[in-house]
Amino acid sequence: MPDENSATIFLIDDDPDFLRLLSLWLESEGHRVTGYGDPLQAMEVLSISPPDLVITDLRMPEMNGMEILEQIQETDPDLPVIILTAHGTIPNAVAAMRAQAFGYLGKPFGHEELHNLVSAALEQRQASIETRRLRSALRRQAGQTLLYRSRVMECLMDELGRIAPSEASVFLTGESGSGKEKVARAIHLASSRAKGPFLPVNCGAIPRDLAESELFGHVKGAFTGATSDNAGLIRSAQGGTLFLDEIADLPLDLQVKLLRVLQEGNVRPVGAREEYPVDIRVISATHQDIHNLVREGKFREDLYYRLHVIPLRVPSLAERPEDILLLGQHFLDREIRKLQRSIPGFSPEALDKLLSRPWPGNVRELENAVVLAVTLTESGWVQANSIPDPGRSGGQGAFPPLQDAKTAFERHYLENLLRSTDGNISRAARIAGRHRTDLYKLMRKHELAPQNFKLQDDHGE
Repeated sequence: MPDENSATIFLIDDDPDFLRLLSLWLESEGHRVTGYGDPLQAMEVLSISPPDLVITDLRMPEMNGMEILEQIQETDPDLPVIILTAHGTIPNAVAAMRAQAFGYLGKPFGHEELHNLVSAALEQRQASIETRRLRSALRRQAGQTLLYRSRVMECLMDELGRIAPSEASVFLTGESGSGKEKVARAIHLASSRAKGPFLPVNCGAIPRDLAESELFGHVKGAFTGATSDNAGLIRSAQGGTLFLDEIADLPLDLQVKLLRVLQEGNVRPVGAREEYPVDIRVISATHQDIHNLVREGKFREDLYYRLHVIPLRVPSLAERPEDILLLGQHFLDREIRKLQRSIPGFSPEALDKLLSRPWPGNVRELENAVVLAVTLTESGWVQANSIPDPGRSGGQGAFPPLQDAKTAFERHYLENLLRSTDGNISRAARIAGRHRTDLYKLMRKHELAPQNFKLQDDHGE
């Protein structure tokens, strides 16, 4: 990583005396300087071992400074370039800046003027390298949390790379089923809190009479049935990230209590006299129009501004059609491993149907459709008629038997619970309000092993 007090700088100028003087100036400040009278040679070396900064003359016979700048922009747009010229005209300066030169100096110039511009360029280079490192870490640590090849998701990943290191609250919006929880998990995995818990909470799924106790915890005897202390979901996310999905469904009285927790950094369980400090990052999400809810008085404005520090929109599957087959293949491979089926892949007709079908339920609907298709395919290629038509894979017209729905919910709950507690049975039992033996029975029923939910130390799946 470049240090403005010690960086590698390429000087390109066909005037040997000026090149020598400029080298002495920059070397006196501790920089490693290489001078080139031939710009073609400089560009050849640059393509193999790029420096931290390029300073080039504008007018040279073999290759001018603007051509050098344009070539660098194509290969390494984050590499800063400073243009020098004895022919300092306004049009030259404007052209250089439009071509994304970092700066422009007309000869003659002073040592201090050069020093200030070089220092600023190296600071920008250092920031660019750090940004790339964070984005690379995001992709590596998120693993298969987010699968994509579309440009719109590439842009989203760039945004995640910028916001992940922050401690600021993030507010996700997007259609139902678009993958907001996976985006939240990716932010968590790329943040400094990655070794802490990631605790997803669906605010709309918590029973109204249990919501306060579930979120904020309670002490033994606080109400009928409170036979032991419960830390609550907020305290269970200590040191990590609390993901509040469907935050718009949180009752107004609990919005007040949540706001107080976020403002003061303390939580008081139901029935408790003392407060407990909490250190969490909050990521919220909703598929509803939160601005309308605030205007209508259905969501507190002060809480909205507390949560809505960094807004981020998750694109729908319709906006990322390039990802449909990638995601479909991922879900297919996962189900094949799970069910141990001899399925080589999708038939050409099935692929066409995946691409042509509307997916109003987004990634979740696509996942459900592939799961159903694999269930209906004992062996051989997945055929187009195994992929459900619109409305059958997750719309209102498709309801599984009640017992099947209960079983699926139970398994999903256990998986999220174990994932959020890093497979720690004691913590999971406390959050669920069940004995450890009960939890073990449920895990055996669903063939879940706690070691499969340990946080990975390397690059994810």
